[in-house]
Amino acid sequence: MSQLPIPIFEDLPAEPDAIVAQIFDPIGREGRLVRLYHQLRNVAPVHQSRIERLGRPWVVTRHADAAWVAREKSLIKDGRLVDQLGGDPESPFTRVMKRMLNFIPAPRHTRLRHLVNSGFSLRTVERLRPGVRALVEELIDARLPDGRMDLVRDYAYRIPLAMICELLGVPLEDTQRMESWSRQVLESVDEARILTPEFERRRNDAMLGFCAYFQSLIEARRASPREDLISRLVEVQRSADDLSDEDIAATAILMFQAGHDTTASVIAKGMLALLQHPAELAKLRARPELIANATEELLRYDTSVQLSLNFAVADVAYHDRTIRDGDAILILRGAANRDPARFPEPDRLDIERADIDHHSFGLGAHFCLGASLARLEIQEAIGALARRLPGMQVDLEKVVYRPSLHLHALEALPVRW
Repeated sequence: MSQLPIPIFEDLPAEPDAIVAQIFDPIGREGRLVRLYHQLRNVAPVHQSRIERLGRPWVVTRHADAAWVAREKSLIKDGRLVDQLGGDPESPFTRVMKRMLNFIPAPRHTRLRHLVNSGFSLRTVERLRPGVRALVEELIDARLPDGRMDLVRDYAYRIPLAMICELLGVPLEDTQRMESWSRQVLESVDEARILTPEFERRRNDAMLGFCAYFQSLIEARRASPREDLISRLVEVQRSADDLSDEDIAATAILMFQAGHDTTASVIAKGMLALLQHPAELAKLRARPELIANATEELLRYDTSVQLSLNFAVADVAYHDRTIRDGDAILILRGAANRDPARFPEPDRLDIERADIDHHSFGLGAHFCLGASLARLEIQEAIGALARRLPGMQVDLEKVVYRPSLHLHALEALPVRW
């Protein structure tokens, strides 16, 4: 079957910089983000554009280009992204962020990732499935008599939060204060956030709170180890001269952040997509064995992490352009996932779609460490909703998105049944 081209949209800007500006404007992109992605891919698939707080990155929107950027050894991830967030380069926020895995280049990244990998092996993660399954049933049971809930706060957010806490060894009763710190840190990487002295103070306080908490947990596990990731890293530390307590704390903060917000977003947005495509939801209810493939399609269709940034450490020729040493390269993952050159009818949700090679977890050395856990949680969470709440409906006028594009997430998703 021949693939129909995506048209030029007459109601959208046609000049590349104007398209990029609208993509990064929470109001300008509302209701038209996917069409803006298509517009930019059509008029300037590889384009250097000024973006507030990100300098003048090269912006790529095609699936093949995104794969090349992620795997090209001269295009790396490092602490320059943290620097672009602004503020005091010696602040607690900046120093801790630069210790996180996603801002450390090889070879140190390779070594630290190897130390953490054991906590996210398929075998380790699959042992969590019965617990995830029991939790989703418990959450549905608790709200079933009410006939309604906010699918974000009452359900999607609570599942990955509980699981990442179990992996790290964080007691659930401690999460209320950690969620406050987490929100401050997350807002810090929001590309639309204006950095003020007050906001900088809050993000430093949040990072100091996180560090003090995990330092206390590290010391507790050093005295009395348990079956959790913090205990494993403390044990590894005995023979790893370059793994400090600060490194363990930074890794734990990253795991906590990445381990719940991103997955919660896919659960909520995935269920919203299915509610907007009742034929696909009916198909999943009739054939629950499709849930694994449906999860991949939902990740492709509306991913949570919409962008990622690499930096050139040498001049790199690409197509008819030259990416210069020091240039930033921005992958718009949401655009790559809707590339018609890779996915026939990319704007159609199809839970039976074959060969779903999406970019939602990244590629290459920085492929998402928790991908297997995220997949398991999405499968169990959405599978249970499809099975147990056949009358679920959503009022689209009450759906609320967060303003960030980096983590493109729902703030509220009120549903009823």
